Amino acid sequence: MSRASKITLGVTCLLTAITIATVHIVQEVERETLHQGPIKDAKRVAEKRLQKEQDQTRLDAEAAEKARKREFNKNDHAYQQELRKKYEAIQPLSGEVVTAESDK
Repeated sequence: MSRASKITLGVTCLLTAITIATVHIVQEVERETLHQGPIKDAKRVAEKRLQKEQDQTRLDAEAAEKARKREFNKNDHAYQQELRKKYEAIQPLSGEVVTAESDK
């Protein structure tokens, strides 16, 4: 066998070995990437569920705050009505607006 054919055979075998190794490495990377897909999906679903729970908790807290404010306003309104009745009993209201010009 000539020197040129030995070099050609050696280079061809080397390139073939490199190509085979590269293909195996790429397949392994793709397999790992595919394996990470369901893991990422599960994580995304868990985060979405957690976010939904946090949103629901926040909405519940806001609803409780609105109910508390509504109850406070209702009680305050009742108190103001009682005061109005009390003061009308002491000094009845005529509905007439008194200004500085109307006194003259």
